[in-house]
Amino acid sequence: MTSSFSISAELTYVRIRGLMGYFADASRRYGVPLALLLAVASRESRMGLALSADGTGDWGNGIGIMQIDRRYHPGFTENHSPFDHQANIDYGTEYLAKLLRQFNGNTAQAVAAYNAGPNRVQTAIYAGLPPDSVTTGRDYSQDVLGRKQLIGQLIGLSTATSLSIYVLPMAAIAFATYNYMTTQRP
Repeated sequence: MTSSFSISAELTYVRIRGLMGYFADASRRYGVPLALLLAVASRESRMGLALSADGTGDWGNGIGIMQIDRRYHPGFTENHSPFDHQANIDYGTEYLAKLLRQFNGNTAQAVAAYNAGPNRVQTAIYAGLPPDSVTTGRDYSQDVLGRKQLIGQLIGLSTATSLSIYVLPMAAIAFATYNYMTTQRP
């Protein structure tokens, strides 16, 4: 799993780019916890920090922050720019909400299906295998759920009046340091 320093930098990036409102709106609209959406975005694209210059990832197959796969969601990806963050977050959230219903609220299974597809996850479950056995790194849902917990703690801390004077400046420093370190060429 990623570090709290990295997650903090990602959250700062999302706030600076003005994307937190899109996540919050989609969370309310589809009833998916905000921390879970942010955790999926963190794993998929480091909340946008890992996207290539054309807004894609996964060798050009994943589109935008939520990495909507053009091979499986052509109706969306053919009609939306990778830089249409609001539509990308909304579509990814709607899809995750659908998966949560399909897997009867089992978050680990739904999150694994977000990555590997519902059919592959269902096949693994029927074979007596864990849902993550068919995911990227064989740890996708476990990693996302760990990130969700960490994000929940960080969001909770950043809204606490007594600690916000420390957390927000530290997050800004983390983001600036991360940006500096990733843009330096050897």
